[in-house]
Amino acid sequence: MSKKDNVQQEQKRNSIEAAEVQNKAMREFVEENTVDSRTKGLVDESTARLTDDQNRLITQHNLRK
Repeated sequence: MSKKDNVQQEQKRNSIEAAEVQNKAMREFVEENTVDSRTKGLVDESTARLTDDQNRLITQHNLRK
């Protein structure tokens, strides 16, 4: 292998490692700063303006146009 090939492999390895570190940091940030989706938030079926069934019917009607 030439020196150029070794440098390219090292750069590729460094970029892969950097991407893995960034991916891990982003995943940890999202896990720490997002609300658990299993807990009820401010909006649920009782506080929604339209029920899910009504939204479905409106969507089906609009798709027919």
